Amino acid sequence: MDNAVLKVNDIGLKSELEKMFAKVKNLAEKYNSVLGENKLIKEKVKDLEHSVSDSKIEISNKNSEILNKDREINDLKSRLLDERKNKISIEEKSQLKSRIKELMVRLDTHLEQKTSNNL
Repeated sequence: MDNAVLKVNDIGLKSELEKMFAKVKNLAEKYNSVLGENKLIKEKVKDLEHSVSDSKIEISNKNSEILNKDREINDLKSRLLDERKNKISIEEKSQLKSRIKELMVRLDTHLEQKTSNNL
């Protein structure tokens, strides 16, 4: 009966070892699968980081363009303000014309007096 007990124990041990090896094989397959997924995720992260970097550069370029356009707009505004400052209104033109006419009349009068005095 010792042999029979040993055979039963051997069969039971063999069965448990087979179960354990099946579990180890399953764990190894899951581990390899997780390694593959991890590699794919790392590649995706790398691609996303590259995309973010490209987007940052693009945003920086756009900000530079905006700053240049703002400077250009400010320059144009300054020019416009300068032109408005330097522009003479219609009323001022009219006053200047009348002042010039007045001065011309005075000058003519003065010249006429000079010429009459000299004759």
